Amino acid sequence: MLALTAPLMLRLQHLPQLAGWDVRTNIEHAPRDKYPAADVRCTGAQVADSKTGALMLSPQWSVTLVRRRSADAAELLDAALAAVIESLHSWAPGQHGGRGWERLALLDVSEAMFTDDGLAGYQLTFGTSAMYRGQH
Repeated sequence: MLALTAPLMLRLQHLPQLAGWDVRTNIEHAPRDKYPAADVRCTGAQVADSKTGALMLSPQWSVTLVRRRSADAAELLDAALAAVIESLHSWAPGQHGGRGWERLALLDVSEAMFTDDGLAGYQLTFGTSAMYRGQH
């Protein structure tokens, strides 16, 4: 499921609305105090269907958009949010990590909570699924 990290990052890094944003993951070593930022991470996975010898694993990917509070923060966050949805919702990642991935679907949008009161942001959660084989 982590094989989707690079293709997700690549799609987001090419969005004009995220130009100048620090697009990063939770796995790479990167400064966490650079803003605006789009933080991409796999937050977990559910077993959607389990049969003898195989299962469908459904990971959830979050994209947290964060920037410093300002007079234009809402407008800039809204533009970034719309661009991320347009880029990822219904996008078929294809083959990665030896698996064919289903189209991504937006599952949830929620306000992101930060310990720094000077930050504002929203978290978008997307889901997809792929078959994993086990023992027969």
